[in-house]
Amino acid sequence: MLSATLYARLQLRTAAILAGALGVWTLLVAPVAAQLRDSFEGPQATWTLKEADCGVSVLIQERSYRQSHGGQASEHLRLAVGSGTFVYLTQSIGRAAMIAEFRPSLFLKSDRPSLQLMARVVLPHTIDPGTKQPLSLLLRGDVYTDVGQWQELAVRDATKLLDLEIIAKRTVFRGEIDPREAYVDLLVLNAYSTRGNIDLWLDDLEIQGYVNLDEADSPQIARRASPAGDLPAGSPAASRAASAADAPGTAQLQGSLLLVRGRPFAPRIIRHQGEPFEWLQTLGFNTIQLAASPSPQQLKEAQRLGLWLVAPPPYGDESLDPSTFSPVIGWSLGARLTERDLAGTKELVSEIRRFEPNQQRPLVIGADAGLGELSRVASLLIHDRNPLGTAQELSAQRGWLIARPRLTRPGTPMWAAVHSQRPHKLAEQLVLLSQGASVEEDTDPEQLRLSAYSALAAGARGFVFPSSSPLGIDRRSAALRTDALKLLNMELKLFDPWIAAGTLSEELAAGDHSVQVSVLSTDRSRLLLVTQHAPAQQYVLGPAPQSSLQVTVPGVSASDKAYRVSLGGIKSLRVTHSGSGAHLTLDDAGLATAVVITQDPLAIHHLKRTLSDVGVEAARLRYDIAVRRLGQTVELDGELAAAGHPLAGAPELLREAQAHLDRAGTLLTAGDYENLHLAISRGEQALAKVRRGHWEQTAAPFPSPAASPCLAQFTSLPLHWQLAQRMQQGQWGGNEQAAGDFESLDQMLQTGWQQQRLPPAGVQCDVSLSLQNPHSGRSALRMQAWAAVAKSAPPIVEQPLVWIGSSPVPVRQGQLVRIHAWVHVPRPLAGTADGLLVFDSAGGAELADRVRLTQGWRELTLYRAVPETGELSVTFALTGLGEAWIDDLSVSLLDPEPIRP
Repeated sequence: MLSATLYARLQLRTAAILAGALGVWTLLVAPVAAQLRDSFEGPQATWTLKEADCGVSVLIQERSYRQSHGGQASEHLRLAVGSGTFVYLTQSIGRAAMIAEFRPSLFLKSDRPSLQLMARVVLPHTIDPGTKQPLSLLLRGDVYTDVGQWQELAVRDATKLLDLEIIAKRTVFRGEIDPREAYVDLLVLNAYSTRGNIDLWLDDLEIQGYVNLDEADSPQIARRASPAGDLPAGSPAASRAASAADAPGTAQLQGSLLLVRGRPFAPRIIRHQGEPFEWLQTLGFNTIQLAASPSPQQLKEAQRLGLWLVAPPPYGDESLDPSTFSPVIGWSLGARLTERDLAGTKELVSEIRRFEPNQQRPLVIGADAGLGELSRVASLLIHDRNPLGTAQELSAQRGWLIARPRLTRPGTPMWAAVHSQRPHKLAEQLVLLSQGASVEEDTDPEQLRLSAYSALAAGARGFVFPSSSPLGIDRRSAALRTDALKLLNMELKLFDPWIAAGTLSEELAAGDHSVQVSVLSTDRSRLLLVTQHAPAQQYVLGPAPQSSLQVTVPGVSASDKAYRVSLGGIKSLRVTHSGSGAHLTLDDAGLATAVVITQDPLAIHHLKRTLSDVGVEAARLRYDIAVRRLGQTVELDGELAAAGHPLAGAPELLREAQAHLDRAGTLLTAGDYENLHLAISRGEQALAKVRRGHWEQTAAPFPSPAASPCLAQFTSLPLHWQLAQRMQQGQWGGNEQAAGDFESLDQMLQTGWQQQRLPPAGVQCDVSLSLQNPHSGRSALRMQAWAAVAKSAPPIVEQPLVWIGSSPVPVRQGQLVRIHAWVHVPRPLAGTADGLLVFDSAGGAELADRVRLTQGWRELTLYRAVPETGELSVTFALTGLGEAWIDDLSVSLLDPEPIRP
């Protein structure tokens, strides 16, 4: 079906088509003359960047009135292209009958040669045995040669080209190829020439012999219309799309398994920020989470593409048929809920049951607290905590996720959030501290990958990728984030059977606290997930602590084989046996490694087939990402050195990284993908040493990296030094915090100090001014929580037990604030990994410092920028059972002068 936008621009001239029973036969055997034309005179650019095997950014896409072949305008694109072989720009044309008269043509002008016009043909009666989907072929047309001049490109003799493609395909294709009812659904322009920027202009598209099967009046044609639309005919999503309209109630839970059309399903969910559904699908997402109930257009588009949706229900609309929502696999009931939201959530569930009395679709909730009660209302929980750039250790993410289900109804499955962006409050602080200047978002693909492995190792049944801004390729940082997510989705696809239906069976001893080994088991295979950790990985990731690891796996039979699995391929591992189990050696181990132990040929077949689908593109994409990150690191290393903060050894490490990536480029050309990935990994290790080295050098003077938002990522380190210079040139005022010396309870109450206690049953709390061992003066603030009966102490504390809020300090927008205190946590708090939380109202709890254990009194400092004129306060929260001490809290303001009450 042609889009409304395309219809508005195209002049379609079609002769009368015979209706009735002869309609299909007439279209396919005796077509009449037809023509489709686009003169590119409308205001909107319409060609779409669909796919590429290299990094590509759209720098410009517009209607140009300075260049045209005919009329007044053309479509202009400027692309920044990395190393690769193809960049596909596409235009959907519905389903055009594949007939002898079919001849598309397009006028092109470019500053680079070798661009090629193609047409994609779908063979609905031929199934690819590898993908189980209809086969699609590209008919290759003319190649652009007249650089700087308008040249007509055409796909000539389409039926002859199709015959040649079929003959060529038969040499590698098992089974007969049936060309009956073939149709063309896309025009494709391969815009790849060489690496670098390319400008191109498109004008005067014309298709001779155009007969749109979707627009015929025959009911037979309507039934044969492909629900997958522009979806590549070989993709699994096309299969789901083909039957989507016929199956209401497509999703249900069976125990902890999510079944979609009766089969276990592993969702890779992106939170929608307005991007085209089809583009998100090319990035590897199979499910889209909406903020509102899906519109008819969104439902139709999801069904056409074979995508699934998670969305709020259609509130109060009793007239709708639930079967129209067949692409929805889960009703979303809200995010960040607590026990206070329980009553409203129950009402919403009642509305859903009235709308859909026999509903089987899962009810999905994102909850921060009250998990026990909320999990009895919902059937599936999203666990969401963003450690990136915060004081939450990335190494603790797996433990936190494993603990959450212990607070829920037994058997409640979970999806885990995997973040690719820093928290909103951190981004806000960086904008304020830079005084409005742009600070590039730092996406580390290995950091993202380590986060996903931690979630998978905790037993997550699916992944939700939160997004606060649309995915894009228009800026360097946006393109890097987009490509990193695409690369991760390719890798997660390898593990679909274990994500969808595996059981988290055990955690293996690795002999080193920095190494975590988890096992996901199915009936005939085991997936080992091996991750390496170091402190502060959530800020800037360093190289893997060890290059070689030893893992022992009990219960492995002599007939089982072990394979190391990655986007670089499937590599057999040598296994030795002893009484304690099977011993594996992992050489060149990275931060996250996957091993499959099995004797099941179906498991190996899945891995090989998936690698066959994504392996080449993954190799090119990973290489291109590594090259871009090398450029970014070289740039920032130079910037830091020029500012007087060089890193010893950085030039040698950068040369080493360049050498490894140069070799990777040679291996890419040769098609040696296994060694290519190894070379890239070694280059990335050298880059990680530079990035982590700069970060450690900058963060060293601070008791905690949480002190300054500028320490949250590598790309903000130059801002840190600019901010330090600004502070040196300014003057800090005196202490504006009332009663922060904790010497008088009356003064604290009179100036506005507050406390809140939220202990569960059986837990008691106390806040007092203690004369025992203050940091200075007579007393210090002491916070305590304990179980009334020691044997009944909760093993996990769901939320902070007691909060202390300081009296407010008047502040003005843009002011810099320095918060200083002394804290003492003599023993780790029980039931939590977070310790004592210390945060301010400007940075919020997201940017809290977490004090887990101190040797005596420890200094604490937070630097913040004020987002708006008003009042600032400091909060101390005890997150577990135990005690913490606070003393000598002060709040100082940098120029301008503070507001006086």
